[in-house]
Amino acid sequence: MELNEHGEAEKFIGSLLDITERKLLEKSLEVEKEKLRITITSIGDGVIATDINGRVTILNKVAEELTGWKQEEAVGKPIEEVFSIINEKTRVKCENPIQKVIESGLVLGLANHTALISKDGTERSIADSAAPIKDSDGNIQGVIIVFRDITEEKRRQDEIYYMSYHDPLTGLYNRRVFEEEIKRLDTERNLPISIIMGDCNGLKLTNDAFGHSVGDRLLKKVAEAIKSACRADDIVARWGGDEFIILLPKTKKEEAKTIVERIKNICSNII
Repeated sequence: MELNEHGEAEKFIGSLLDITERKLLEKSLEVEKEKLRITITSIGDGVIATDINGRVTILNKVAEELTGWKQEEAVGKPIEEVFSIINEKTRVKCENPIQKVIESGLVLGLANHTALISKDGTERSIADSAAPIKDSDGNIQGVIIVFRDITEEKRRQDEIYYMSYHDPLTGLYNRRVFEEEIKRLDTERNLPISIIMGDCNGLKLTNDAFGHSVGDRLLKKVAEAIKSACRADDIVARWGGDEFIILLPKTKKEEAKTIVERIKNICSNII
C-alpha cells in the first residue's frame, strides 16, 4: 500500500489465491466420509475400525449391540477392552487379530469356536475377519474387523451333528456309529473285544396295551439302565427297534458277564 502527501492510501498491492479447487476437494472428501459412515452403519454385521495402535475409531450399530459398548464410550479405547474374545472350549482369552493383521498386512479370519464376551457378560459365538486399512501409498493406517453373531446357526449345526450320530429317542449312539466304531477299534491293542446284544422284553405288548408313548418311555428307561451300567469307554448303541448293542474294547468274557448282570440288576429296580 502507498500513501500520498496527505497520508491517504493511494495504491494497494495484494495477491489473490483461487481456493475453489481446494474447497471442492474438501467437500468431496466430506461427502466420501459421510458415504463411508452411512455404509458402515448400514452393514448387517458388526464393524469395528481401529487406528495403527489398536485403538477404536469406529463402532457401528450392530457392533454396539453385540459388544455392549456405545461408540462414544468405545472410541479411543484399546480394541481388547471393547472386543473381548475367548475360545469357547478352552475358555482361554484369544489373541486379538489386530497385531497379526498389522504385521502381515493380510486379511485374517478368527479361529473356530470363538466367542465374544459383551460388556454385560453375555457370550455369543461369532465368525469374523480382520483386514488392514491402507492409504493410497499402501501404508497400513489401521484395521477393520467385521463380525457376526452365529450363536443360533452354531446351535442348529450342533443339533444336526448330534442327530447324525445319536438315536433321537434314547440319546444312545445309532447303528451307523456302532459300525464305524467296530472298524476303528479293530486293532490288536484293543483286544480282547466283547459284544453284548439284547432286546427289551415286552415292548410290543406295552405298545399294544398302553400306546407307543408308554413304549417309548420304556425304551428310554432301558437305555438309561444300560448306559449307567457300562464304563466310560464302552460304546452303547440302539441297534434298531427294541434291540441294543454294546461294544466293549479290551474286555474279556468274564468282565462282559459282570456288566450284563449289572444291567439286569439296574433294570429290575427301575422298570
